[in-house]
This record gives sequence, structure tokens and C-alpha cells, in this order.
Amino acid sequence: MVVNQITFSILRVLPFQCDSGYLPCLTLKLHLWKENTFVNWDILINPSACAGSAGRHWPSVKEELSSREITFTAHFTDAPERTRSIIADIASRGARAVAVYGGDGTLSDAAAVLSSLPSPPALAVLPAGSGNDWARSIGLEHPDITSALEVMKNYSISLVDTAAAVWENGSRFFLNSSGIGLDAIVLHRALTMRKYIPLPKLSYILSLAGSAVKPPVLNGRFTVDGEEFFSGSFLTFTVGVGSYSGGGMRLSPAAKPDDGLLDGLCLTEMGLLTIMRNLGRVFDGTLHSTEWAKPAQGKVLRFENSNPGSFLLEADGEPVPIGNSRWLELHVKPESLRVVTPASTEE
Repeated sequence: MVVNQITFSILRVLPFQCDSGYLPCLTLKLHLWKENTFVNWDILINPSACAGSAGRHWPSVKEELSSREITFTAHFTDAPERTRSIIADIASRGARAVAVYGGDGTLSDAAAVLSSLPSPPALAVLPAGSGNDWARSIGLEHPDITSALEVMKNYSISLVDTAAAVWENGSRFFLNSSGIGLDAIVLHRALTMRKYIPLPKLSYILSLAGSAVKPPVLNGRFTVDGEEFFSGSFLTFTVGVGSYSGGGMRLSPAAKPDDGLLDGLCLTEMGLLTIMRNLGRVFDGTLHSTEWAKPAQGKVLRFENSNPGSFLLEADGEPVPIGNSRWLELHVKPESLRVVTPASTEE
């Protein structure tokens, strides 16, 4: 246990005999305060997460927090810019911890601010999105509110990696995963469908099925830390800081958020029937062992585009147009974020 404060209280006074007579002896009780003991939490709430489901369930979550005697200050956000502003303000006031009640996109915006600070508050998650992949990646096996509240009462503080996507005319932070090709196209179409189908998982499945009929094919060269690992036509390319993405998919099953490495997976061209036959492998973590998979692990993964024209990037579940960039690099940022994780079982 890491201790950063020791206090004591006087339990009783007893006489102690010595050569010169009796002297009073104090019996003390020591109080050891753990470094990660938070008196008050700042909680950022995105009521729009998961098509508004987060807002509808917030009153019951608030009751659960109170029933567990978790004291908190609530902050509400309705846009990425607002999220970043609130998190920066919370950090500037010396807060020690902030929890995000929302989806992976809101978490990513909060983490982008915190990871840029020299002594940031620790970040906790109250999963309320459609995917909740980052919660799974940091050890929350069942990413629900009940499990997350238990972590807020009994937790460890860990340092984890984040990452950045960099291209010719820009860059983008990402917390958990990023990708191009089919991955990004499916996400983009699913977000469009949610305007008409307010069921995130159904819209994703329909988008995947529609995109698989005529999947996009890109062409280029891939390197990891300067060494080529694939060149040619491909279906999709995804990179993970954590092992989960897309609502439970395991395209980077060996990824660990604290190993200082990115795990990449390039899938070569696959037909519709092949895609459908291997959907199960996407979720059980075995897709990387198939003949179409080209995995790679390292600190910097680079894609050089052989075809002229723009392509779409996906970062933490958000589509990012990057124009006609001829290349894309994904860089790991080791131990750049303090996070609240399930308490270690080790003594």
C-alpha cells in the first residue's frame, strides 16, 4: 500500500515507571491514508451517450452513487469542446480523480486533455455508451454501472498508454483504437443509420452487412518501427492500445494498455462469404491467426497510400476525414494517463 499521509489519535494515557519516577505514556492509533483515497469525485456526464440512454438512466445511477456513499460533484457536457473545457477546469482546481459517465468518445475527449498534463487527476469510467470497449480493455470484465461503482470503492491507480494518429496535415489523439478501410466505413455508415434506427448495435450490424456486400479495397505499404510487414491490397487496418474495439470485437487480442506498444492488424482482401464465415473470429480473438491476417506490434505503425484520393480514419469510434494524405502514422504514448482500475488481488 502506498501511503502519503500519516495521522494519529490519542487512545489513552498510562503511567510508565522509570528511574526518576512515573511518566505519562501515550497510546497512539496511527491512521494511514492511501494515495488513491478520494474524498470527493468529479463526475462528467454526457446525457446524449448511447442515443440518449445515458441521460434517461442518470437519475438511477445518481441514486446508486448515494447509496454507496460516494460523494461527487456533477458536470454535464453536450459536445466534445465542452467536455475538454470542463476536464481542463477540473484538473486546474487540483482534483485528484474524475469519472466519466458516457461512451468511448466522451472518454477519449477527457483523456486527450488529461494525458497532456504533468500531474493530472486519475480517470475512472462509468460506462454508458454503446461499445464501452475501453472499460473492458482496462480490466472491467463486465462493463456495467454496478461493476464500475464497485471499482470506485475498491480500486488501484495505474499508468496506461495512449496514442496519436498523425498524417500530412493533422493529427488526432486516441485512447483505445483506430483504423482505416472497412472498419472506418462501417462506423461512418452506422452513425448515419442511427438517425433513423435508434438502436446502436442493430445499426452497426446492418452497416457491416451492407458494407461487406461491396467492401472497400485500399492499397499501400505498411511498416512497424521502420520494418515492412505488408504491402498490397487490403480490406481493413486497425490498431489497438487495448484489446477491445467496436463493441466487444477483439481485433488486437494480445494488446495490453500498459506495455508501451501498439498492436496492429491488417486484413487482406476477403469476399463476402469469407467475411461472414469469419465474423465469430472477430469477437473471440482468433481472426489474427487466419491466412488473411497480417499482425504487427511496435511503437510506430505507418501506412503509405498507393492510391490517390482521400480515405477515412476511425479513432475511438469517431470518423475522422483526413483528406488526400499520402501517409498515416500511429504512435504510442507510453504511460501517459493515470486511470482508476479494479483493485489488484495481490497483497
